[in-house]
Amino acid sequence: MKNAISFFLMWLGLIIQSTFFQVPPINVLQPNLVLVVLVMVALTRGAKAALILGVAIGFIQDVDYGSFLGLNAFTYGVIGYFAAASFAQFLHKNVALTLLVTVVCTFAQDWITYGMTRLFEITAYSWHAVLSFTLEQMVINGISLLLLYPLLLRWLMDKARNRYSHSESDPV
Repeated sequence: MKNAISFFLMWLGLIIQSTFFQVPPINVLQPNLVLVVLVMVALTRGAKAALILGVAIGFIQDVDYGSFLGLNAFTYGVIGYFAAASFAQFLHKNVALTLLVTVVCTFAQDWITYGMTRLFEITAYSWHAVLSFTLEQMVINGISLLLLYPLLLRWLMDKARNRYSHSESDPV
Protein backbone atom coordinates (compact mmCIF):
# COMPACT_ATOMS: atom_id res chain seq x y z
CA MET A 1 0.00 0.00 0.00
CA LYS A 2 2.83 2.41 0.85
CA ASN A 3 4.41 1.73 -2.56
CA ALA A 4 1.15 2.73 -4.26
CA ILE A 5 1.10 5.93 -2.19
CA SER A 6 4.74 6.53 -3.15
CA PHE A 7 3.97 6.14 -6.84
CA PHE A 8 0.95 8.43 -6.54
CA LEU A 9 3.05 11.10 -4.79
CA MET A 10 5.75 10.93 -7.48
CA TRP A 11 3.10 11.15 -10.19
CA LEU A 12 1.51 14.11 -8.41
CA GLY A 13 4.97 15.72 -8.16
CA LEU A 14 5.45 15.20 -11.91
CA ILE A 15 2.10 16.82 -12.65
CA ILE A 16 2.78 19.78 -10.35
CA GLN A 17 6.28 20.44 -11.68
CA SER A 18 5.14 20.24 -15.29
CA THR A 19 2.06 22.45 -14.89
CA PHE A 20 2.13 24.73 -11.85
CA PHE A 21 5.85 25.56 -11.99
CA GLN A 22 5.63 26.48 -15.68
CA VAL A 23 3.48 29.57 -15.06
CA PRO A 24 5.56 32.71 -15.74
CA PRO A 25 5.84 34.31 -12.30
CA ILE A 26 6.67 30.98 -10.67
CA ASN A 27 8.78 29.42 -13.41
CA VAL A 28 11.93 31.00 -12.00
CA LEU A 29 11.94 28.26 -9.34
CA GLN A 30 11.42 24.80 -10.75
CA PRO A 31 12.04 22.09 -8.13
CA ASN A 32 12.38 18.52 -9.27
CA LEU A 33 9.61 17.17 -7.06
CA VAL A 34 9.92 13.69 -8.54
CA LEU A 35 13.53 13.51 -7.39
CA VAL A 36 12.69 14.82 -3.92
CA VAL A 37 9.92 12.24 -3.45
CA LEU A 38 12.15 9.51 -4.92
CA VAL A 39 14.84 10.22 -2.33
CA MET A 40 12.20 10.01 0.40
CA VAL A 41 10.98 6.70 -1.07
CA ALA A 42 14.56 5.44 -0.97
CA LEU A 43 14.76 6.50 2.68
CA THR A 44 11.51 4.88 3.75
CA ARG A 45 10.88 1.97 1.36
CA GLY A 46 14.36 0.70 0.41
CA ALA A 47 16.41 0.03 -2.71
CA LYS A 48 14.08 -2.32 -4.57
CA ALA A 49 11.04 -0.05 -4.30
CA ALA A 50 13.09 3.05 -5.16
CA LEU A 51 14.58 1.37 -8.23
CA ILE A 52 11.25 0.08 -9.55
CA LEU A 53 9.31 3.27 -8.83
CA GLY A 54 12.13 5.41 -10.25
CA VAL A 55 12.14 3.48 -13.52
CA ALA A 56 8.32 3.58 -13.70
CA ILE A 57 7.97 7.32 -13.12
CA GLY A 58 10.96 8.02 -15.36
CA PHE A 59 9.34 6.05 -18.17
CA ILE A 60 6.12 8.00 -17.73
CA GLN A 61 8.09 11.24 -17.86
CA ASP A 62 9.91 10.04 -20.99
CA VAL A 63 6.66 9.19 -22.74
CA ASP A 64 5.02 12.48 -21.84
CA TYR A 65 7.86 15.01 -22.05
CA GLY A 66 11.09 13.37 -23.13
CA SER A 67 12.95 13.67 -26.39
CA PHE A 68 13.64 9.92 -26.43
CA LEU A 69 12.58 6.94 -24.33
CA GLY A 70 14.74 5.66 -21.54
CA LEU A 71 16.73 8.69 -20.43
CA ASN A 72 14.68 9.61 -17.37
CA ALA A 73 13.78 5.98 -16.66
CA PHE A 74 17.46 5.07 -16.48
CA THR A 75 18.42 8.18 -14.55
CA TYR A 76 15.68 7.92 -11.92
CA GLY A 77 16.34 4.20 -11.53
CA VAL A 78 20.04 4.79 -10.87
CA ILE A 79 19.31 7.72 -8.54
CA GLY A 80 16.71 5.76 -6.57
CA TYR A 81 19.04 2.82 -6.09
CA PHE A 82 22.01 5.07 -5.25
CA ALA A 83 19.99 7.00 -2.67
CA ALA A 84 18.76 3.81 -0.99
CA ALA A 85 22.28 2.35 -0.96
CA SER A 86 23.55 5.57 0.61
CA PHE A 87 20.90 5.45 3.33
CA ALA A 88 21.70 1.79 4.04
CA GLN A 89 25.21 2.79 5.13
CA PHE A 90 23.97 4.87 8.05
CA LEU A 91 22.34 3.72 11.25
CA HIS A 92 20.48 6.94 12.00
CA LYS A 93 18.48 8.52 9.22
CA ASN A 94 17.65 12.15 9.83
CA VAL A 95 16.82 15.31 7.93
CA ALA A 96 20.47 16.40 7.58
CA LEU A 97 21.46 13.10 5.97
CA THR A 98 18.40 13.21 3.72
CA LEU A 99 19.27 16.76 2.67
CA LEU A 100 22.84 15.73 1.83
CA VAL A 101 21.68 12.73 -0.21
CA THR A 102 19.11 14.87 -2.03
CA VAL A 103 21.73 17.45 -3.00
CA VAL A 104 24.17 14.76 -4.19
CA CYS A 105 21.41 12.97 -6.11
CA THR A 106 20.39 16.23 -7.78
CA PHE A 107 23.97 16.75 -8.91
CA ALA A 108 24.23 13.16 -10.16
CA GLN A 109 20.87 13.28 -11.95
CA ASP A 110 21.69 16.48 -13.81
CA TRP A 111 25.12 15.27 -14.88
CA ILE A 112 23.95 11.78 -15.91
CA THR A 113 21.25 13.42 -18.02
CA TYR A 114 23.75 15.87 -19.50
CA GLY A 115 26.26 13.11 -20.19
CA MET A 116 23.75 10.91 -21.96
CA THR A 117 22.32 13.73 -24.05
CA ARG A 118 25.84 14.84 -24.91
CA LEU A 119 26.76 11.27 -25.84
CA PHE A 120 23.89 11.07 -28.32
CA GLU A 121 24.49 14.67 -29.45
CA ILE A 122 21.03 15.89 -28.46
CA THR A 123 22.14 18.88 -26.40
CA ALA A 124 24.21 21.88 -27.28
CA TYR A 125 24.70 23.11 -23.70
CA SER A 126 28.23 23.64 -22.47
CA TRP A 127 29.39 22.20 -19.20
CA HIS A 128 29.50 25.73 -17.74
CA ALA A 129 25.78 26.20 -18.31
CA VAL A 130 25.00 22.77 -16.90
CA LEU A 131 27.14 23.43 -13.82
CA SER A 132 25.38 26.71 -13.05
CA PHE A 133 21.97 25.08 -13.60
CA THR A 134 22.96 22.15 -11.37
CA LEU A 135 24.08 24.37 -8.50
CA GLU A 136 20.84 26.32 -8.67
CA GLN A 137 18.82 23.10 -8.83
CA MET A 138 20.67 21.66 -5.81
CA VAL A 139 19.61 24.64 -3.69
CA ILE A 140 16.00 24.56 -4.93
CA ASN A 141 15.64 20.80 -4.37
CA GLY A 142 17.23 21.08 -0.93
CA ILE A 143 14.76 23.75 0.13
CA SER A 144 11.89 21.73 -1.35
CA LEU A 145 12.99 18.71 0.65
CA LEU A 146 13.15 20.71 3.87
CA LEU A 147 9.61 21.97 3.29
CA LEU A 148 8.16 18.57 2.35
CA TYR A 149 10.17 16.33 4.71
CA PRO A 150 7.70 16.08 7.64
CA LEU A 151 4.72 15.52 5.37
CA LEU A 152 6.41 12.92 3.18
CA LEU A 153 7.87 11.11 6.17
CA ARG A 154 4.41 10.84 7.74
CA TRP A 155 2.85 9.48 4.53
CA LEU A 156 5.61 7.09 3.52
CA MET A 157 6.86 5.71 6.84
CA ASP A 158 5.44 2.51 8.27
CA LYS A 159 3.77 2.71 11.62
CA ALA A 160 6.13 1.92 14.50
CA ARG A 161 5.60 -1.58 15.81
CA ASN A 162 5.89 -2.40 19.46
CA ARG A 163 8.34 -5.12 20.30
CA TYR A 164 6.02 -6.66 22.88
CA SER A 165 2.27 -6.86 22.66
CA HIS A 166 0.41 -5.36 25.57
CA SER A 167 -2.86 -7.01 26.32
CA GLU A 168 -5.35 -5.86 28.91
CA SER A 169 -4.95 -9.00 31.03
CA ASP A 170 -1.19 -8.55 31.48
CA PRO A 171 -0.18 -6.85 34.72
CA VAL A 172 1.98 -3.83 34.26
